[in-house]
Amino acid sequence: MTKERKIDKLFLLFPPYRFSQETVYRPSQPLGISYLAGVLRNEINLEIMDAPAESEYEQELEEGYTWFGASLSEIRARIEKAKPDIVGMTCIFSSVFPVIRQIAQEIKKIDPEILVIIGGTYPTFMPEYCLSEPAIDCICLGEGEITILEFIQRLRQGKSFSELDGFAYKDNEKVRVNPKTKWIENLDSIPFPARDLLPMSLYQERGIPHSLSMRSKKYAPMITSRGCPAHCIYCSSSAFWGRRYRFRSPRNVADEIGELIDRWGIEEIQFEDDNITANKERAKAIFQEIINRNYKIKFNFPNGVALWTLDQELVDLMEKAGCYEMTLAFESGCQEVVQNIVKKPINLKKASQITKYIKTKKIRTEAFYIIGFPGETKDQILQTIRFAKQMKTDLAYFFIANPLPGTELYQIAKQKQMLKDDFNFENLSYLKSPY
Repeated sequence: MTKERKIDKLFLLFPPYRFSQETVYRPSQPLGISYLAGVLRNEINLEIMDAPAESEYEQELEEGYTWFGASLSEIRARIEKAKPDIVGMTCIFSSVFPVIRQIAQEIKKIDPEILVIIGGTYPTFMPEYCLSEPAIDCICLGEGEITILEFIQRLRQGKSFSELDGFAYKDNEKVRVNPKTKWIENLDSIPFPARDLLPMSLYQERGIPHSLSMRSKKYAPMITSRGCPAHCIYCSSSAFWGRRYRFRSPRNVADEIGELIDRWGIEEIQFEDDNITANKERAKAIFQEIINRNYKIKFNFPNGVALWTLDQELVDLMEKAGCYEMTLAFESGCQEVVQNIVKKPINLKKASQITKYIKTKKIRTEAFYIIGFPGETKDQILQTIRFAKQMKTDLAYFFIANPLPGTELYQIAKQKQMLKDDFNFENLSYLKSPY
C-alpha cells in the first residue's frame, strides 16, 4: 500500500446494528462519520450511508441477535453504484464487528482493490484482532479527523504509513500499529458535522434518540467535548480520546446550536459528551450563552452527568436554558465500591443532596447503576439497590459490569483469569455476567 494511487471517492458507512434481544434499539445521527465528512468534504468526493436509518430491514441472527439496518445486498448495491476507492466504517460496539467483517468481505467481492478502513472504540483497542480479517486493510485509532486526511494524502503520494500517527495497517501480511500520540488541541477548529450529507428527515420519521422521554422528534445529538478527566475502571473514554480532557468554547457550541435551529428546525439537543460538566465554568458559560441568544430548545444528557461537578447554580442555569432531563451516573450506592473499585470521584452524600435539589426543579431524573464488579460483595450490591430506591429518580438503569476493551476492568479480569471460558467481546450483554 505504498505505491501512488488515484483516490477520488470515499464511501463512509455507519453499519447495521447487531443487537441482542434485551437491547433497546435507539438509532441516532452518526456524529463520528459526520465529523470525518466535515473535514474531508473539500479533499475528496464522498458519500455517507447510515444503514440503520435508511432501511427497515431486520434479520434474526445466531444466539438471539438481530441484524438491524440495510441488508447486505442493499449495502452492496449502494457501494457498486458509488464506485468508491475507499470504504470507511465505524465500529463503536464490539457486538457490531461480525457485521463489519461480513460487509468488508462483500466489498472485496465487488472489487478487491477497494480499500477498507475501520475506526471506532473496538478496533482502536483490538487492532491486531480486527486486522486478522483479510478483508480489512487498516484502522484509524482514536479520533480520526487528522489521521484519515493524512491517510488519503499518503495514498495519493505513494508514501509509507510507517510514520502515520494513530494508524494500524498491514505490511507484507504483518500488522503494524502506530500508537496514537497526537490529538486535536483546538476543537473549535474542526468543522461542524456534515449533517447535509445525512438523511436528516429520516431521523425524525424513524429514529428514536437515546432518551425515551424525548420532547420533540426534531432533535439532534451534539458533542461539546472529548474525553473525561476521571478514570473510572469500566470506561475507555480517556484511553480513546487521550488523557487530557478537551473541550469546545461556549461560543462555538452555541453557534452549532444556532445552525441546527436555523437550518434543520431542531427543537431538542441531546448532549452526548462523556462529561459535559467536567469544566464547571465552561458548562455554565454554555448554558448562559443559550439563554443570552434566546434559543428556545430543550435538551438532556443521555450519556449521564458527572454528579461531582454539579452545584445549585449550575442546575439552575441548566433548567433555565432548557434542560428537561438529567441522567445521573451514580454507578453504585456504596461509597466503598465507588471509591475503591469503580474509582469514581463521587461523594455519595453530596450526590444525594444535589439529586434532591434537582428533583425540586422541572427536570426529570434518571440514574445509572452498575453491579457485579470483581471484588464487589452481595451486601454491597443490595446496598446499591436500597440506595437507588431512596433516590427516587423517575427511572433507574442497572447494568452488569462488563470488561470492555481499553478499560482497566478488562485488564483486571484478564490478569485474575476471571472471565468465562467462552468469553467473547462480540457477545457481551449488560444483563449477563461474563465472569
